[in-house]
Amino acid sequence: MRRTSLYLLMATHVSLASGTYVFAKAAAVGFPDAETLTLARALGAGLILLLLTGWVIPKPRFDFKEWCRIVVFGILLVPINQYFFLRGLRLTVPSHPALFYALTPLGVLILSSGLSRRMPPKEKILGVLLALVGVFIILRPWEGGEAIKELRTGDLWVLAAMFAWVLYTVLAGRTCQNHDPRVVTAWSLILGAVAMTPIGAYSLLTMDYGVVPPAAWAGLAYLIVLTSVTMLLIWNVLLRYLGPVEVAICTNAQPPTTAALSALMAAVGLLSGEQDLGLLFWLGMITILTGVVMVQLEHRA
Repeated sequence: MRRTSLYLLMATHVSLASGTYVFAKAAAVGFPDAETLTLARALGAGLILLLLTGWVIPKPRFDFKEWCRIVVFGILLVPINQYFFLRGLRLTVPSHPALFYALTPLGVLILSSGLSRRMPPKEKILGVLLALVGVFIILRPWEGGEAIKELRTGDLWVLAAMFAWVLYTVLAGRTCQNHDPRVVTAWSLILGAVAMTPIGAYSLLTMDYGVVPPAAWAGLAYLIVLTSVTMLLIWNVLLRYLGPVEVAICTNAQPPTTAALSALMAAVGLLSGEQDLGLLFWLGMITILTGVVMVQLEHRA
């Protein structure tokens, strides 16, 4: 695949990701709980991917060990990553998850270095420390009050989701190089939906669908079609042609684009409440992205 095509895919991924954080917020607060929303999202995406299998998506050709890996990928993606993300998003604002997911390249480099048993250079360690300072600024542990405590709790759930995403990115990279990434994506999500079913089935079957607002249904549709299916397919295609660290660079552009979209939608009344886009957010964002870029530049050198 040509570099221009890869860059176009990366730009598409960034644009869709910015919308994900905003529209997922409407779904997260509109559904009764994160378990219900996570399972609805996973079942919807799994159904679409099953319908696409055999013509748009090739049929799987995994051996037993590879099927076991796909099960692990599915658990990382759905019951851990997606559930933690949506649970955290109920409490925090869209700009915070976008910023924390920008730590993906840093997490990928740390995990890759650990697996290869190589000590990162001092410049990388400095970048890691700088990014952690930025996270500290965003979390603001020195502040009290119910509002900031709620934000902080949501942020910690999102950070846990991000760690699962880092682990998936590293582990799935080799599998996506050996197999069609569409197949890896499809069956990771399908098996992830199966793993999530015992957790969210009862609440999904017994919920009152009439109380879910239209914005939440629109957010769910966005999560299914664009985030779970389209974005993950793009991500795994990129993993096939680029290294995990190069692919993870996509997340660098998400915080400012998501913050801008959040501010715009709040200004026109489509996002309610304080979006926490003050001085400390921008300071934390600049600090985190500076640390992440330092790590990436050192790696590329």
